[in-house]
Amino acid sequence: MNPLVELRKVVKDYPLGETVFRALRGVDLTVLEGEFLAITGPSGSGKSTLLHLMGALHRPTSGQVLFEGVDLSNLSPHELARLRNLKIGFVFQQFHLLPRITAWENVALPMVYARVRPAERRERAMEALARVGLLEFARHRPNQLSGGQQQRVAIARALVNNPKLLLADEPTGNLDTQSGREIVELFVSLHGEGRTVVIVSHEPEVAFRAKRVVVLRDGVIQEERRGLC
Repeated sequence: MNPLVELRKVVKDYPLGETVFRALRGVDLTVLEGEFLAITGPSGSGKSTLLHLMGALHRPTSGQVLFEGVDLSNLSPHELARLRNLKIGFVFQQFHLLPRITAWENVALPMVYARVRPAERRERAMEALARVGLLEFARHRPNQLSGGQQQRVAIARALVNNPKLLLADEPTGNLDTQSGREIVELFVSLHGEGRTVVIVSHEPEVAFRAKRVVVLRDGVIQEERRGLC
């Protein structure tokens, strides 16, 4: 498998008044194409920061982040936005669905920014909802859906542009136990289709479902181990 994302000696600082908080302290990590990776560790260990750097949402203070061999620091804001839209799918703990539009319209939003024609947007949104088992709820608004269903809509939205990388930040954090298990199994299924998946979770039972588990503590990789997949 080829490297998809590479982090080389990555440091990330955040200013806090007159001081600086160092969230990551020289992290080296490679994510391979088709891999299922979980990033775990205690709160404040740098898990979400690491995910945001992989997803080109933040820039490192020092070090390099490469996507398909391209150093992201060499890309303009417009190029980074296009990369995120077309090649990276994001799933967050807060579902980030727009409340006034339907499920399929929420799923179609990334295609609006990609300038996909309306008829194709609808068709692909329906296909993505079918993939996550929610086609019959396509015309429901978020407040008509359960938490687990809303997260499935968010996953469909992340998938609709067929990204190279699927990133999930605590995707089960707002869900009951059963819904959380179903969402994890959905990610396992998506990985089985050949998708590259990276999940951040503080829940050991979620992380264990990945193929490889990276444990962060105080901004450094403390250990790596094999998961279940």
